[in-house]
Amino acid sequence: MSLPPGLKRVVLIGFSATGKSVLAPYIAHRLGWAVADLDVEIERVAGRTIAQVFADEGETGFRSREQQAVRDAAERDGVVIATGGGVWLNAENRSLLADGGFVVTLEARAATILARYAETEQGTTEVRPMLAGADPRRRVETLKAARQPFYALSDLTVHSDEIEIGEAVNEIVEAVHRRAAAALASDARLREMRNGPGVDPPPLVDFGRDVACIVDAGSARYPVYCAWGLLERSGDILDRLGLPGRVFLIADQAVIDSHGATVLQSLAKTGRVIESYAVPSGEVSKSLASLETLYAWLSSHRAERRDVILALGGGVTTDLAGTVAATYLRGMPLIHAPTTVLGMVDAAIGGKVAVDLPSGKNLVGAFYQPRAVLADAATLATLPSRELRSGFAEVIKHGFIRDEPMLDLLEETADLLLDPASATKDMSSRQLLVDVITRNQAIKAAVVSADERESDIRAILNYGHTLGHAIEAVTGYSAVLHGEAVAMGMVAVAEMGCALGLIDESLVARHRRLIDRFGLPTTSPSGIGRAEIVEAMSRDKKVVGGKQHWVLLESIGNPIIRDDVPSEVVSDAIDAVVGLSQ
Repeated sequence: MSLPPGLKRVVLIGFSATGKSVLAPYIAHRLGWAVADLDVEIERVAGRTIAQVFADEGETGFRSREQQAVRDAAERDGVVIATGGGVWLNAENRSLLADGGFVVTLEARAATILARYAETEQGTTEVRPMLAGADPRRRVETLKAARQPFYALSDLTVHSDEIEIGEAVNEIVEAVHRRAAAALASDARLREMRNGPGVDPPPLVDFGRDVACIVDAGSARYPVYCAWGLLERSGDILDRLGLPGRVFLIADQAVIDSHGATVLQSLAKTGRVIESYAVPSGEVSKSLASLETLYAWLSSHRAERRDVILALGGGVTTDLAGTVAATYLRGMPLIHAPTTVLGMVDAAIGGKVAVDLPSGKNLVGAFYQPRAVLADAATLATLPSRELRSGFAEVIKHGFIRDEPMLDLLEETADLLLDPASATKDMSSRQLLVDVITRNQAIKAAVVSADERESDIRAILNYGHTLGHAIEAVTGYSAVLHGEAVAMGMVAVAEMGCALGLIDESLVARHRRLIDRFGLPTTSPSGIGRAEIVEAMSRDKKVVGGKQHWVLLESIGNPIIRDDVPSEVVSDAIDAVVGLSQ
């Protein structure tokens, strides 16, 4: 059967992972035509992956490349075109593709799409740009719902959930022969394609380049940036985010001396009024007294709700400044600019802000999401070695609970990661550091997007933290850094898991080996006893109904939460970490 006159192309549209790229070559073979996969063409011309184009040029840059790919494909005759999921939202794209083209929507359920994502991304570290950092199911469902009226403009819809490739190809080819002539002859059809479905397309939220991931929590959606030299663009990023007010910079004293000028100059270039306050370095600043001092400072400058608090420093600064932003005037816009590994991959992401009391860590605080996180990897080059190593405890933790391939990478590249100063001259070392940071940011963002207030999955981020927080408390939050304490805590819970038969000795040994590889302690300082540790753990936030909740591993990437760990197992695990120092 011959094809209808005037038919130039078959266009496959629909959400990602519905099968467009898979089916296009089979349809083209049946028709004796060529294939044009727009994402492949964009990557070929750009010389980069789609994810890298998003990171380097933002969504605006990607969409511009996408439109050019549509124009190029529309000039060809006898071609089956597989489009990206967002191509059809643009009226110009629709007009070009539908004029002379038979348009087919491929549809699939969210569960099918998620399963296909999991299969195709196995063993890779790239995050799909439109879904980065989000709870996958909610993000898929939200995007699909917004795009559905546009997909409904097509000439045919094929459900690809359980259908075999051959069946789908037959259905589409038969429809082309039977229905394409009538579709091409309809002027009303082209008008509808140009005008759209009577609703506006989903808004384009372009956060710009260097977005590592996006947090999509219940109360907020915001970008997490990571790049080398990012602080030089602080003012431009605030402009892009629509934050025009004065900036109140709260910075670690050591950090403002080394990086404050960069931030201040960038903000000044955008014409902003800036006030700054330096807080003493160290956990001692996370106190009610520090809060009171900062409240008085903001009041003296008549800070307003439209003004911005920018936190420049490590986890202590993000916690302190975040608590100030959450509570002063009942909430001010907050930007985190973390300058430590701990801050970049953990403390700045997810909205947990708090200060300490003498009786425990992080006992006074709130869940308060920032408007953005600006992680400049170049700041790590000036970080003291001990602080740098401490932050990698959280990276190691992420590997054990979510990302086994990253553990291999950490073992292979520890020396390079622990020497960020070399990255100032070596581009490959710089890229390695940025890649590891962004990989961990995406892990943290995904978890907190799924569980903003630690009611469920977010609790797995406490792996190693129960004993770790206790060690910090009994040493006065000064003798032991947070990451050092978490490292010891991970050894303890690995020992617990082994004692309970969840994991074997080889995995316990891997904990010790990797922690040691990054120069982190596996045993506590001298002078700490079990009784002090147990008392401190009893005050931990994770105690519910008098029962201590422990995050343990069944295997790498499979954490579980138990509240029934026998006391003798807990005691033995504590002894494995602090027993030698009593």
